[in-house]
Amino acid sequence: MRTSRVFRLLFRILISLLTLSVTVVSILGGMSAVMILTNPNNIGIDTSNADFNLDYNITTGVLHDANFTMPFNITNTGYFDIENFQLQVELSLNYSHIDHPTPGVNGTKTVKIFEKSQYFGNVLKGSTGNFNFTGLFSNFFAGAFPNMTVIDVFKAPPIFEFYANLTISLDYSLGMHSLSINIRNIKVGELP
Repeated sequence: MRTSRVFRLLFRILISLLTLSVTVVSILGGMSAVMILTNPNNIGIDTSNADFNLDYNITTGVLHDANFTMPFNITNTGYFDIENFQLQVELSLNYSHIDHPTPGVNGTKTVKIFEKSQYFGNVLKGSTGNFNFTGLFSNFFAGAFPNMTVIDVFKAPPIFEFYANLTISLDYSLGMHSLSINIRNIKVGELP
């Protein structure tokens, strides 16, 4: 056999092994995602232990203090580690604004009051990661809260409605898959 044929044969074998290994990892990654996402107990938010504190003066529109803690867990029942797990949360406030968009007309207005991204690291395969997402006063946009002069208080309660946008980002299958999942406009609370 000539040397060039031996090198071609070895190169074909190497490419075939590489293709096979990537295919197997991709198939196992897809199967893992199905196993994790089909069981609702694998991802849980502990609402009974969530703590939300808001010190807002509705007459002056001044936010004095705000913070919250949201415990949650994720169980990795897949074949690979979840890597670079990150959660981004945006909170918006929806209220009826007087003279918006024109004088004499009241309209609904939504303002962003909070935004934070928190990195949680890795969740090893076969394990459960228990985490706390925390929001501090410095993560809130205190100037976005409206004061009493622009709020239509005669609107049927609730006066304020809080909505959340969540973005979950992670790497999976030995870094071959990067996922970003967006969940938009989840109602998370209201006042009064």
